[in-house]
Amino acid sequence: MSPYQAVSQDLVKSLELKYEPVGVTLFRETDALPGDIPRTREKLKSYCQALVWAGEGRTLLLKAEEMGCKLGTSVLGLEPETEAFIDDGVLEKYGVGLFATEEASAATIRGSRYLEAGKTRAALIAPLSALKEPPQVVVFTANSEQVMWLLYAVNYEKGGCLDLPQSGGALGGCSDITALPLLTGVPNVTFLGLGCRLKSAIDSCHLMMGVPGSALAGIHAHILDLAKPIAMLKKAQAGVGA
Repeated sequence: MSPYQAVSQDLVKSLELKYEPVGVTLFRETDALPGDIPRTREKLKSYCQALVWAGEGRTLLLKAEEMGCKLGTSVLGLEPETEAFIDDGVLEKYGVGLFATEEASAATIRGSRYLEAGKTRAALIAPLSALKEPPQVVVFTANSEQVMWLLYAVNYEKGGCLDLPQSGGALGGCSDITALPLLTGVPNVTFLGLGCRLKSAIDSCHLMMGVPGSALAGIHAHILDLAKPIAMLKKAQAGVGA
């Protein structure tokens, strides 16, 4: 049994998640790839789509050429040269009418967080329950209420205001909830963006949340700590004792 199977089952059951939490590990140039996981040869539309597929049960070992979206692979450090892809992304986002000017589009794309170009060799994106080693990032695809409970779990001990930086609706899955937790060590939520939603085909009410792998144990424990208020809300929504 995977060491994360019970954790994943608890989170899915407690929050009534449609998608299983997903573990993400990025392998650098000098890292050995897992020998027991075959490389995925299917051509995906994007990293965001890979997150959804993994949440549905697929284990994916991907290099840049399988991941589709060149902005996403640039953000994740899978491309040795990124400038042309970033420029193309600026023009694409402006061209479809997401921004009033090319300058506004450029400010959004260039203001996002990127991992070091060319330093990532491959990405393992898998259901949390299938993992044998700790993931670098855990991604939840969840509706707004489920994200609310996850944020309560993040803030359970410390309290205070939560800082949730946004890419501006351009690089949600790759930058907001993967690169940012990796670079800063803090959880984050994304409202995604047009391209993310088109390529992942997730429901309109779903968001994504990424947390550093090191935060998983605390989030798991605190979701269990929150059983009473979670049950309180479910009861009220069922019209019992409202």
